[in-house]
Amino acid sequence: MTPSPPTSSTGIRFGTAYYWEYQQSPDLERDLDLMARARIDTIRVGESVWSTWEPRDGEFDLGWLTPVLDGAHERGMKVLLGTPTYAVPPWLQRKHPELAVVRAGGHRIPWGARQEVDFTSPTFLQYAERVIRQVAGHHGGHPAVLGIQLDNEPGLHLIHNEPVFERFKSWLAERYGDVGRLNDEWGLAYWSHRLTCWDELWRPDGNTTPSYDLAWRRFQAELTTEFIAWQAALVRELVPEDRELTTCLAYQRPALHDAELSKHLTVTSGNAYYLPQDALARDSPVEITWFATDPAGLLQTADRMYASRRQRFWVTETNAGSIAGSQLNLPPYDGQLRQAAWALVARGAEMISYWHWHTLPYGAETYWGGILGHAMRPGRVYDEVAALGAELERAAGDVTGLTPDADAGVPVLAREQVGADLPAAAHPRRPQPRPGLLRAGFWPRSTGARWTPGCRWRSCHRSNVCPCSWRPRSTAWRTSRRWSWRTTCAAAGTW
Repeated sequence: MTPSPPTSSTGIRFGTAYYWEYQQSPDLERDLDLMARARIDTIRVGESVWSTWEPRDGEFDLGWLTPVLDGAHERGMKVLLGTPTYAVPPWLQRKHPELAVVRAGGHRIPWGARQEVDFTSPTFLQYAERVIRQVAGHHGGHPAVLGIQLDNEPGLHLIHNEPVFERFKSWLAERYGDVGRLNDEWGLAYWSHRLTCWDELWRPDGNTTPSYDLAWRRFQAELTTEFIAWQAALVRELVPEDRELTTCLAYQRPALHDAELSKHLTVTSGNAYYLPQDALARDSPVEITWFATDPAGLLQTADRMYASRRQRFWVTETNAGSIAGSQLNLPPYDGQLRQAAWALVARGAEMISYWHWHTLPYGAETYWGGILGHAMRPGRVYDEVAALGAELERAAGDVTGLTPDADAGVPVLAREQVGADLPAAAHPRRPQPRPGLLRAGFWPRSTGARWTPGCRWRSCHRSNVCPCSWRPRSTAWRTSRRWSWRTTCAAAGTW
């Protein structure tokens, strides 16, 4: 790593998600004391419990978090406070069933999970603004609060609700001006798809035109960015200026353009999950889904996070134990938590935060192992987390203000990034070959990769890797001594 201008924090923040409201026998003092002993200095709270903040329409309970904030402050800890808009309460879905997201094919998502609502709806935004104002307005000024997490893992669904489709037609009309230009640029003479007016545009459900797919995905990503930008502007009115604004990104979300969204944040945050045990000792042929399946996949995840704002980032979620369902119940071997954490730090992580403090006794994520198990007593995982905390504390002076080295550049255009997994968008069960081939053929052979906008390709990298689907128009690209089109295509494979 090479020196860069100092950042706003010293060393590496060390944290965990903490949900004492989920515990059957909560013991706040015990938990915070154990965290302090493990050098945990940041906790993440509040983002998943709208029904706790607002148990009934217009009736708020804000005081339950105050002891957590006070206790953290007494121990010198900081708190990342979440807006709870991604998990709506039962009373809201009963009062407004029309808010349910409509999937391709016209079926509404039944309530019972999370992120089931059309967040573009003016009705939803009224309720969301009300709860945000209550939560952030009441707690955002507490001295323990480091920043506000806006929503959580946005962009899960492609929203097919009728008002959204009507907006899509207006979005196209604004960009193309008239259907004649759209016909020409999309090649709609093919298979008799030529339009005579915008109302003839068919719905995306059965579409086979690639240009339509790409436009639909770009539009959906803009909706997600617009939602987070709206929350950022609202929260900025409510909290002191020094509070960070972020959101936890899941980079595989279909309606997400992380670089555009991150322009509205002060720091990028995201998930860095991985399959532990033997998966961290070999290159895997398994494609990346929402977790890495080999060391190169974990490094690629970190490089992707750095690219969102071209600066150091926070890992707001990484596994403390097993992840997902019982079929992946693989607790890490001794030393693997430290190994993975230092790999993320080497690629630019400025916070390592575990999901989560304690293993849940119920719910969809029962099999996700916490730092503490069901018995709520320190064990092997806690001991390794504490050892890592001590290492990070000792290394604080050495890692502050550093930028990860990179010997390769991966130029990416907005249209390429959003359209990278269009086959998977049209066919959800089809694997996404693009990241997998890059991972297997490239990441193990580099000290780091810097994802850059296509217009900034002239950086000091030993090599550049570009998707075969994008052939640069610039003569400089094709003739530069730094660029070998044939070589890089061979190295990256056919994406």
